[in-house]
Amino acid sequence: MKRSMMMLGFLALVSISVAAQDTAKPDTGKNTAETWSQKTVRIVGKISDDGTSLIEEASHRVWRIENLAMLKGYEGQQAMLRGHVALNVNMIQVLSVKSMVHYTNWADSAFRK
Repeated sequence: MKRSMMMLGFLALVSISVAAQDTAKPDTGKNTAETWSQKTVRIVGKISDDGTSLIEEASHRVWRIENLAMLKGYEGQQAMLRGHVALNVNMIQVLSVKSMVHYTNWADSAFRK
């Protein structure tokens, strides 16, 4: 009797574990970013006029922006973005934006009278 109860419990445990393995997510085939980097990176470049992408200054690589609301007001400007990237789809999830403003040194000899 004990032996049959143990066998029944074992079979129930095995069937539950097999059913849990069978419910894996199917591959949708969409071009989505599923592998975000753990490390934050800095990318300097020009934000497109519509604010949906960034053209990297160093390599001229085009990065698509995941969260477009972060770039509101920076369209068409040079900026430094910090965030997580997904290299498989060239996408960046923006954490912070810093405008790259170039200041003129008015004390330079070119501006003296």
